Amino acid sequence: MSPLRCRCGQPIGLDDLTYVAYHPHTMGANRVEVHFQCPACGRVSERMLTQAAWDRILLHFMEGEERTFEEWVRTEQLGPITDEEVRQMRRALRENTFLSSLREWESAHGENE
Repeated sequence: MSPLRCRCGQPIGLDDLTYVAYHPHTMGANRVEVHFQCPACGRVSERMLTQAAWDRILLHFMEGEERTFEEWVRTEQLGPITDEEVRQMRRALRENTFLSSLREWESAHGENE
């Protein structure tokens, strides 16, 4: 099966999914409801898939993905970055200890190559 696509033909990736719901059935195939926003045209759409079709799509996503599905779910559950998190990061970047440890990592990484 081809990967999930928008009506405009753009392939949809894991990061474009906004909502995934499983609908188990006692009789018949389980269904998976998938909502996504197209990265090309911005259209918000949804699809109702069988469990088998969703499994094939997930396998297709995971072939070229460095993250596992569990890692993707964890990052999706983190939610958007808050203003306070941005301020904390800026404070950390201003600290000399953070930058010196980053320089140490860069020098060590450059020597290994």
